[in-house]
Amino acid sequence: MSEPATTASGFDYTQGVDYPVRVEVPMPRDLFDRLTNHDHAPICRYEEATGLAEFVAMPTLSHEGRAALVTRLFAHIELMMLEAGNDPGFLLSQSVRVLSDDGAFEPDTSLFVDPSRAIMATDVEGYLDTRLGHPVPDLVVEVDRSVNSRRKLLPYFRMGIREAWTWSPRDGVRMWVPDPARSDGITIMEGSTVLPGIGVEALDRLLGDSTREERIEVSRQLARQVADAWRR
Repeated sequence: MSEPATTASGFDYTQGVDYPVRVEVPMPRDLFDRLTNHDHAPICRYEEATGLAEFVAMPTLSHEGRAALVTRLFAHIELMMLEAGNDPGFLLSQSVRVLSDDGAFEPDTSLFVDPSRAIMATDVEGYLDTRLGHPVPDLVVEVDRSVNSRRKLLPYFRMGIREAWTWSPRDGVRMWVPDPARSDGITIMEGSTVLPGIGVEALDRLLGDSTREERIEVSRQLARQVADAWRR
């Protein structure tokens, strides 16, 4: 029997839930640049911190759909707050690319909660480069199918991102914040510090295997809780 094909990170891409979505290949940066026209080829990126080139062959509805659910939740929150007469000045995006000394990163969804950061971000042409003093989102979200996003958490927090949410079929939702007191520099929270009113359990229901009607109701409920907490 032949051995299963795996990526550099050990993922069996012939059996994984994302097949044939994503593979990671170790290679020098100059080789990646020659193959991809300096990162301008579609659906690929290079992580300087790991020396891995990531190629995405075909996004899945499971991945894209869950990222869209979180983006819709952020939109519901903003709308609920506007209806209450409180303009939060949020900026949400599914296409932010952030550069730092750790490499280039593209969270699936991101949210600027601080209005001053949001205004500064809209004035930036191209990628947000922390080395040039560009602002970063307050909250980022990673939907994991074949790659564990935990390795991105410390780079995110070193940039100044305040909180990260991850979702995977195995672990469900996890909320992470920086914690200098811990040896690994991060800790798990049961509720959001950036958007008070959102807990892990409710967010799990939103991103789990619920019906469309249930997801709409959970999203509205969470938006209402955040809007209420914001007024206090």
